[in-house]
Amino acid sequence: MANTTERIGVHKCGIIAERNNWLFRDQPINDIGIDAHMELVEDSGKPKQLLALQIKSGASWFKERKEGYIVFRDINDRQYNYWTTNSLPCIVVLYNPEDDVCIWQRLTSETIKRTSGGQGTGFFVKVPLGQVFLDDRSNNELLSYTNLPEHITNYNFLLSQKEFMQIIQDGGIVKLHSEEWINKSSGKGKTELIVDDGISIRCYSYPYWFPFTPYTEVFPQLFPWANFSVDDDYYEEHDESFWREYHCVYDKEEHEWLVVGDSFEEYRRKLDPMRSIDHSGEVAEYMLELSLNELGRSFLTVNKFVSKNQVYAVARPENGEENI
Repeated sequence: MANTTERIGVHKCGIIAERNNWLFRDQPINDIGIDAHMELVEDSGKPKQLLALQIKSGASWFKERKEGYIVFRDINDRQYNYWTTNSLPCIVVLYNPEDDVCIWQRLTSETIKRTSGGQGTGFFVKVPLGQVFLDDRSNNELLSYTNLPEHITNYNFLLSQKEFMQIIQDGGIVKLHSEEWINKSSGKGKTELIVDDGISIRCYSYPYWFPFTPYTEVFPQLFPWANFSVDDDYYEEHDESFWREYHCVYDKEEHEWLVVGDSFEEYRRKLDPMRSIDHSGEVAEYMLELSLNELGRSFLTVNKFVSKNQVYAVARPENGEENI
C-alpha cells in the first residue's frame, strides 16, 4: 500500500511537470532518495535546467504542520551527503492525495537542518505550504536553482556582463538609464543600459522590479564592477535650475543672473554622483555613466588569463615518465 501511495505521488508530479513544459523522467527505485529527474528544454533544443526530485506522497507527511510550513523528517547522514553534494540541484516534493496539495523545498546544506538545535543525529527540512509545485513563481525559482559553488555563480554573473566592461576599457561608453516610481513599494520602474562601442548604439533592458529597495542600492548590486557618475550633459538643465535658485539672484534691471554663492562648476562638484532628476515627486530619473572600478578592472585581467592556454597546461611528462 505504501508503495502504491508513493507511485501516486510520482505520477502526480509527472503530470504537473508536463503541464508546465518540463520533461519528467522516473528513476529506478533506490535506497538513497532520487525518484525522478525533471528537465526544461528550450524550443531550440538547448537544455535550460535539470533537477533531481525526492517525492513523498501521503497524508502522513503533512502531520507535522507548523506556522506556514510542513516539517519533513527521517533524513539520515547518507541522504544528507547525497543531496547536498549532488551534481544536480535536488528538491523534495510532498504530495497529499487527500486534498491534492503539492509543495516543494530545496535540499541544500542551508535548508536541511540537524535536529536538537544542531546536536541531534537526524535532519529535517521546512517545506513552505505556499511553495506550490508548480506555479509561475516556483517555476521561475527552480529555473534559477543551481548546485554550483557560490564563487562559480558569482564568476558567471560577472562573465555575463564582460562585454560591457570590455567596451568601457576599450574607450566605449556605457550609460545606465532608469526611472524609479518613488512612491510605490512594488519597486516598479524601467532600467536599461545604453551601450556605445564607437560603431553602434544598443540598448539592453533589465525588466526587473526591486520591491522595498531604493534604486541607488540596486544599481551597485546589478553592476558590482562599476563606478557611477551622472551624465553631465543630461543633467545640466536640471542642475542649473537648482544652482540659480540657491546660488544666484536675478538682476531685473540688467536682466541677468548674478552669482552670490558657488560657481556652477563648484556647485556640481558637491552634488551626489548617483543623483536623480525628480519628476513631480512621482518618478526619479537616472542617467548615469559607468566606469570600471577595481573589481571590473581585476576581472578583465583574470578573465584574460584564464581564457588562454597557459604553458603549464601542456607541461606534462611524455609516456608516463616523470623527472625527479
